[in-house]
Amino acid sequence: MSVIAEIIQAHANIAQAGANEAETRLKVIDRVLFEILEWTHDDVSVEERTSEDGTTTFVDYVVRTAGSSFVIEAKKVGAAFTAVPDVRRRRLTSSFVAGAHGDAILQARDYCRRKGIPFAVVTNGTAWIAFPAVRIDQVSFADSSAVIFPSLESALRDDYAEFTHLLSRNEVIAGSLEAELLGRTEDQIGGHRLNRFFTNRGPSGSRNPLYPLIEEAIVTAFTDSIVDTDPELLEKCYVQTPERIKFDRQINMYISKHQSVFGRQPIRPLQRKESRALKETIEQSRIRARPVAILVLGTVGAGKTTFLHYTRQVSSASYFKPSDAGPYPHWIYIDFRDFGPGGNVAEFLYERLRAYATEDRFLSNYEMCVRPGYIDQIRALREGPLKVLGDEEKINERIADYLLAQSHTTAYVDRLLTYAASKAPVFMVVDNVDQFESADQQSRIFSESIALAHKNRMNLVLSLREATFVRHRSSPTFDAFDFAPIAIDAPAVLAVLSKRFFLANQLLKGKQGKFIAENGARVDVADLSIVADLISSSVLGTSVGTTIDILATSDVRLALRMTREFLESGYTNPGRAISTYNATGKYILPRHEALRSVLLGNHPVYSEEFSIVANPFDARLSRSNHQMLRLMILTALVTMSSRSDFRYVDGADITVAVKKIGFGDTAIKRVLEDLCAARFTFTSAHGEPTLSSSFYPSRLGGLIVRNLMADPTFLEAVMMDTFIASDKEWDKLKALSEDIDAERNVVQRLILRHERIRLFYAAMHHQYSHVLDEARRRALPNDWCEDPFSNVATQLQRNLQKALSSAIRNYAKNA
Repeated sequence: MSVIAEIIQAHANIAQAGANEAETRLKVIDRVLFEILEWTHDDVSVEERTSEDGTTTFVDYVVRTAGSSFVIEAKKVGAAFTAVPDVRRRRLTSSFVAGAHGDAILQARDYCRRKGIPFAVVTNGTAWIAFPAVRIDQVSFADSSAVIFPSLESALRDDYAEFTHLLSRNEVIAGSLEAELLGRTEDQIGGHRLNRFFTNRGPSGSRNPLYPLIEEAIVTAFTDSIVDTDPELLEKCYVQTPERIKFDRQINMYISKHQSVFGRQPIRPLQRKESRALKETIEQSRIRARPVAILVLGTVGAGKTTFLHYTRQVSSASYFKPSDAGPYPHWIYIDFRDFGPGGNVAEFLYERLRAYATEDRFLSNYEMCVRPGYIDQIRALREGPLKVLGDEEKINERIADYLLAQSHTTAYVDRLLTYAASKAPVFMVVDNVDQFESADQQSRIFSESIALAHKNRMNLVLSLREATFVRHRSSPTFDAFDFAPIAIDAPAVLAVLSKRFFLANQLLKGKQGKFIAENGARVDVADLSIVADLISSSVLGTSVGTTIDILATSDVRLALRMTREFLESGYTNPGRAISTYNATGKYILPRHEALRSVLLGNHPVYSEEFSIVANPFDARLSRSNHQMLRLMILTALVTMSSRSDFRYVDGADITVAVKKIGFGDTAIKRVLEDLCAARFTFTSAHGEPTLSSSFYPSRLGGLIVRNLMADPTFLEAVMMDTFIASDKEWDKLKALSEDIDAERNVVQRLILRHERIRLFYAAMHHQYSHVLDEARRRALPNDWCEDPFSNVATQLQRNLQKALSSAIRNYAKNA
């Protein structure tokens, strides 16, 4: 006999015997709950105490996970639910909420109200009625509807699919109760985000009045455009020191690395012993019978483009030097950042090749390249149809007309390149092929580039992100060449910044300027290079530099951008900074000013959409019970990384742990994707994050959990774009924000800001405690039971006290 048949037979037996509530629960309700709906005993608590107005009662069942909850009010099988209508839905009007089943509905509603649980089910083992008990969307109880299964046969046979879809564990976790009873899965529907009300307020960095004097030099020194400058500057700024951090003492975590994506050991040009390997490979191409194919891979911002330009303009510059004496090697650089998303790949490649051939002194020369490239065609014309002309001048004119017509075709480019490649190595260098996320577009770029290089016997250099290569490496497209792999390790960020500051100093040396300081005084600067020295002393060897280094997550391009942005808006007192530097020879920019400018960018308040640092306190799943899922998974990974034997954690293990406390695959996958997009975590094999990937935390992820969660500047920023679920806490935070906006006294305003930070921190801690309680109650491993809020609470209090003491010291007298 099947389980369903057994339960229905047991129900018939106890109904005939007039069983009591306890027997009804044991023989029917418990079996439906655990065997049919697949809830676990860890999910269910019975006889929970609830008190109100001095009266204590007990809830029959509370079914609860970290992401969902509902109450079950049970009655004995003989309870008179005779008025339950044989319909699918019924509004909870006074006429429906009457009789025995109506009393049970009202009783369950009161239990839910006291416990803050949104949904309830009432049953006597026969009829099952599910309804929304507590709503926060301004819809009244009477205007809500219940879903009704009027008999056990309806629930377990006739409407089994609907019954299990509504109340089974997996479906409830996925949001079935919200979808069916509220019409949506989201419960965060209000505008409870501070940045929607305070869009132009709060401490944001205004433009540094000193910045216009140094802007041109800073833009030159701190952008990727350095690759387009002269070789001398490029050589001065190029860093050949890779990042080698294995353990970060500041955040107490071991730093994992990506797994190798190559089947063989790649060349690593940033390692001293292999620094000349590519140069030697290029120069040996003269004696190779077949063209070489080189694959240059690295993470986002690791410096692949810079490496290519350095190779061409510095390390192999003499090899590619043009000559008037005859054939010489060619380096044809094609940058797909100039390619339009709707363009034709083949046309774009030929356009760039034609532009190079038109300007190159060898390829554009008739005697050296064009004539020998078309030697067979010219001979055929001379000995064939043109021979009847007899006149050499007329013959040459016709040949010129022919070649002129050919010059507009792809065949013309092919002939010139094929001839040139037969006399000297020709390298076609294809960069930034992954500017577009479309896999089809990327595949077309690969196949067209490889085919074109193969047809014209050119050497091919493909530069792309490791993740892009992982996505396409099993494609037959890559079988056309045996690629020589080159891995570009990210250079040490602080070493890059050091060289860029030196360059800025050189660009500013001897230049004068003046600006209006924060106190209205005019400041004359006799030599603006002092500004480069001042800002360098604020970054290199300071907490500001360390923060930029960690926030960049080995993305040099991002580190340069952050430095440029905080130079533009991070100095609120440039006049005092210069004065202090002139008097003492040093000035350290307060870390909070740099961090704030990095978090906000050029926006007045924090928004995750525009900030380079994501918000760990909001999973942005629009469900309050899911809000801390982002932080929970990150905290567990950072905790694991504190052990020396940690490398990665499988997504399957993450899924098992998080599903155990009541979150579904969809939410878990979304959060893992977001953590990787935010650079809080990475996948071990560079691929797109999936539930089957392996993950490890970045230094940025560790900094969030171990440091920034106790940083007042960080908390004050991200709270502006965090959903506040509690109406009571929202009202307090909003009122405090208005008081802060109205307060003129610097110290008093800081006191109010600190009060707001503490309130926000407590609210987030309270919300996290729900997830943490479930993890501990279900005996998850210790890594999943860490409380990041408690861990840094003392550190936060010290930081707040330090900031207040500084404000009193600097502003109390003026106040």
